Amino acid sequence: MTAIYAIVTQLAEWSIRLLGMVNPKLRSWAKGHKQSWKILDELHPNGRKVIWVHVASLGEYQQAVPVLKALKDHETSPFLLVTFFSASGYEVVKNKVVADAACYLPLDTPSNAERFVAKVRPTIALFVKYEIWPNYLRALTRYKIKHFLIAARFYEGQRLFQYDFGRKLLDSFEALLCQDEHSLALAQKMLPSKKTLLSGDTRFDQVITLAENEQPIEAIEAFKNGRFCLVVGSSWHEEEVLIAQYLSEHVDDHFCVIIAPHKTSLNRIAQLKSAVNERVALWSDQKTNGLCRVLVIDTIGLLNRVYKSADVAFVGGGFRSGLHNTLEPAALSIPVLIGPKYETFPEVKSLVEHRGVLALIDYNDFESALLNFIKQPELMRQMGQINGEFVRKNGGATQRILAFIKDYLR
Repeated sequence: MTAIYAIVTQLAEWSIRLLGMVNPKLRSWAKGHKQSWKILDELHPNGRKVIWVHVASLGEYQQAVPVLKALKDHETSPFLLVTFFSASGYEVVKNKVVADAACYLPLDTPSNAERFVAKVRPTIALFVKYEIWPNYLRALTRYKIKHFLIAARFYEGQRLFQYDFGRKLLDSFEALLCQDEHSLALAQKMLPSKKTLLSGDTRFDQVITLAENEQPIEAIEAFKNGRFCLVVGSSWHEEEVLIAQYLSEHVDDHFCVIIAPHKTSLNRIAQLKSAVNERVALWSDQKTNGLCRVLVIDTIGLLNRVYKSADVAFVGGGFRSGLHNTLEPAALSIPVLIGPKYETFPEVKSLVEHRGVLALIDYNDFESALLNFIKQPELMRQMGQINGEFVRKNGGATQRILAFIKDYLR
């Protein structure tokens, strides 16, 4: 299995370089990887202990942020290095990352792993969720560097852990800090003698902090202007079709919708405007015209603050298989609508069961939900309260993780 993995990894590296000649995204990814060694050569911890945190992409980075902030404030003042696998994570946050340095993780070859660990020499390494790279784990083990899997998530059918190869990799971690009880039970079943802990999901801490500290955007409030406001976060075509039909069937000057699409390319925004088929204001125009019923956020990085102006949130991706972040609006104590595909998200399943999140099947469900909210403000308040209380109840993962690893920081 090790030999096969080495061959596959090497082929992947050659393929990326070759395809990067014609694919802009892969070219950017390959270029970023070339810069990694330069960034690593210029690290200057100045005697501070180095903590290496590795994340796959933006979602895992957001899970790591509360831990990174807590480590930044730790009495030992460690030097924080964050590495990313995906361009969709690194390129978004590279200039505002909560760390002393950040870069792409060099591809997981034996030579890269050896060179990286020898150069960085972290005191400890934290891998987020299910980031498991065999050669890096082996290199850390050879250098006797303790490494932990935090916010660990396991589910039935994970092929890697059905084989000794995968279980041995998992066993190399000093401890598995799981984000939910189901993951904890599976970890204990796979590796009964391994240190495991139900630490909780750090995303709850992140959204609680955002809910408490972020302020609404004045221009968004001006657009809303007292109207009932639906905010659609990370929308795809399926959500936008429902919105377009609702707008065409309900001419209501006391209703407005703010759409933050998952992708914001010029073609994507043009398609969205065409689908809505009525006057649309664009955030980039700097004119949030209150005469319009639709405002499109055609940039990234604003959604958590835009949700501050929502009466109801509609989170995208649930009509596909990649439901986006429901905890962000739930933390604001507002009702949340989603599509029907949410079974792989434990926190969403709980919120649906508690009746704070409403899963929709089709347009009839969508229309019925909105009309009920508009006619029954108390229903909105009750659902929002359920969401807010659920999020706050599940906070505290960051402190549990820090309490577990504190002895390794000294």
